[in-house]
Amino acid sequence: MKNQLTFAHVTGALLDNKIKTYPQHRLVRDLFSLCLLDEASDYGEASDDNITFSRWCNGARPVPVDILNEYKNDTGRNQMITDFKNKIIPNLINVSNTRYLLEDMINNSRKIIGITKADELIAIDDNATFFTDVMLYAILSDHNRKNLYSPELTDILLSNRLPAVVKEFIGRNDEIKECGRLLASESVVFINGIAGIGKSELAKYYASRNKKKYTNIIYLFYSGSLRKDIAAMEFSDDTSDMDEDALFDSHYRLLRSLHQDSLVILDNFNALPKDDAFFKEFVKNDFELLVTTRCEVKQYASIKIKEIASEKDLLQLFASHCPYSDDDTETVKQIIREVHSHTLTVVLSALSLAAGGLEPDELLHELKQCGLNITDSENVELYKDGDYYDGLMIEHLRILMQISRLNSSQTDILKNLSILPVSGVYKNHFRNWLQLASLHDVNYLARYGFITDDIENKKINLHPLIQEIIYEELNPCISNCQTLVNSLHSICLMHGLEVRKPDNTIQAMISVVENIINDNSACYLLFLQDMFPYLEKYSVRDYMSKLADRISYLMEQEHIDSVCDRALLLDYKAELSYIRKDYDVAVKKREKAIHLLENEDDTMNTMNQKRYINLLSNLYNNLSNVYLALKKTDKATEALHKAFEIRISYADTGIIETHDMLQQMLNLVNMLILAGDLELARLVLNQYDALVTDNEGYNTLDYGCCRLASGIIALKEGKPVEAEKNLLAAESIINAAMDTSDSDLASSDTAVSAFDNYVSKNNYLKSVYGYLNNLYARWHKPEKALEYKEKWLNAKNEQNKNITHRNA
Repeated sequence: MKNQLTFAHVTGALLDNKIKTYPQHRLVRDLFSLCLLDEASDYGEASDDNITFSRWCNGARPVPVDILNEYKNDTGRNQMITDFKNKIIPNLINVSNTRYLLEDMINNSRKIIGITKADELIAIDDNATFFTDVMLYAILSDHNRKNLYSPELTDILLSNRLPAVVKEFIGRNDEIKECGRLLASESVVFINGIAGIGKSELAKYYASRNKKKYTNIIYLFYSGSLRKDIAAMEFSDDTSDMDEDALFDSHYRLLRSLHQDSLVILDNFNALPKDDAFFKEFVKNDFELLVTTRCEVKQYASIKIKEIASEKDLLQLFASHCPYSDDDTETVKQIIREVHSHTLTVVLSALSLAAGGLEPDELLHELKQCGLNITDSENVELYKDGDYYDGLMIEHLRILMQISRLNSSQTDILKNLSILPVSGVYKNHFRNWLQLASLHDVNYLARYGFITDDIENKKINLHPLIQEIIYEELNPCISNCQTLVNSLHSICLMHGLEVRKPDNTIQAMISVVENIINDNSACYLLFLQDMFPYLEKYSVRDYMSKLADRISYLMEQEHIDSVCDRALLLDYKAELSYIRKDYDVAVKKREKAIHLLENEDDTMNTMNQKRYINLLSNLYNNLSNVYLALKKTDKATEALHKAFEIRISYADTGIIETHDMLQQMLNLVNMLILAGDLELARLVLNQYDALVTDNEGYNTLDYGCCRLASGIIALKEGKPVEAEKNLLAAESIINAAMDTSDSDLASSDTAVSAFDNYVSKNNYLKSVYGYLNNLYARWHKPEKALEYKEKWLNAKNEQNKNITHRNA
């Protein structure tokens, strides 16, 4: 067990719970008021001090001994108690949570600091004295940088674990030693070399071999944005309402708490450091960083990986994947030379030999007979390194794929994987998306090297080179990947179903959109159109603009000019303006879209009519949101009423019962509550109430949400009796819905959707508990307040436990 009671960890708990207007430098100055001035004398000194204080707080530098000496006696201790009481504690958002974090650090460090000392610290009642004694223990007992230990993330990190290392890893002893030697003196080390040479396996093998040395080993597969990759990590305390920025802040705070006893592997970083805006900041952290890349990087320590030179190692590598090849060593040597001793092609040659049931001389004959269809000018490497072997390697892999004689099902699996993210997708998700009866063929392809099966993270993917070949050979398009496209499209349409962490699914959707060949424009356009609100729901704002441009381009190229399609595109462009807070432009675009629809001839078939009505109603609903942002409540109310009137006028089409409308109305109620317009919030909620009770009844989750919103409004209005009545009703109704989820969760057929629905209901229930705790605390009913605080904590712990179990 590591000692967590260090200055960096204790200060980190204070910084995580301080108010925004209380900067780090002010906290440090208040903490050491005996030695530090209240303010710096000028801008230059302030800048230098901020850098120094940051290094103290992240553990990069120890607190100077002359400061520590001032706090070794009672005078220093008493001054720090006073400073905590009068300066620091008043600037903490949540004092009890700060104390809880410090007590947790103490308990986690008992074996280091001793049971007696731990009990002594926790027994201190006065918060100022407690914070002071914990801080003094941290800075006086441990100010050696080598004694800084990382918090263990094993229990809360649900993804990004080190992938399994191949059992047949051979050779590279010199490179492994060099890696260890460089990391002992450098915090950042690059492993570079051509594609498929074994950079990733070397990094994974080094980490696995040295796992006892590290408190944490975290594996990041670079997707083009380091910031996004950090946000896409999964921790047990992530919630569905956290957008990308909130996830990044939460995850990076944890990464910043890591020290040299933790290793981060950044794999597939095929970019120059200057090309990623966040990389320069990322390398400043205290953990060890191992980066694999195809690029030549000069400013950091690096290891160049080349073909395995030892013929003995290469023969051993070949035999480890095809044991019976030992009977014909001379032919195997020729095969290895034929594929230029490249690690990936040697491995796949051995696997193809085993899978195809060929003899070594037959494989050699096939390789020689097929020839190389490559020209001197062909460029197959994304980042040029001047090595002609890249082209040879691609062609060898193509030949090996042909020799393996895969069946149609296996070919179809590879074809669909070739348009999914190279970082990988969850294995069970892939099975569901392709509606596979079993994973037999996936496992077969993994066994013979075509698919990489990351058992630790439960993901599968294709090696980038194999992915490129399959894409070129099999031409994945809308028609021959219809099952995958339909599955992802269906997910886009499930607006009422919350998903806790949709990042992998969103990455898959974006990858398909970017890579699939469009041979069915109508199907492709509908997928793009329905994907936009799904990305909006999860705040994937950077791609929403690209998606709108792609929709516009497709409509222009294919001469798609229907009024509904044009109006929908205007609505999406208006939403992008709304996100930028360019509200006047958003109003103009939505009014233009409404004008287009209202001037359309009403003679259309039932399906088109339903789409027309739904879109027109949604446009008025969305227009009301913009007016609300402009604080034009009269116009917002007018537009909202118009949206409802349209649905009511066409009630016979079934348009009024759509759950999409209910979700939009509830979102609007929440926005109005946040904006403080409780009167308009009640108006919308009354209409929501009527729709739910008329179409669903009183024992549904939607009605429970209605009672929850009513309780929140009453609480905001200072009506405790009405608030209590509604919140208790919400608790009862949502609890009943939770019971239903529990029974669904037990069924393997509905496990995925039931689990996601369960998480959504649990979030609503936590909100009920939180508001009841707030109500009873303000109503001076401490016993009831404590009861609901415990319920809230239990609900949170239960959710974390189920999420952990689900990902296990």
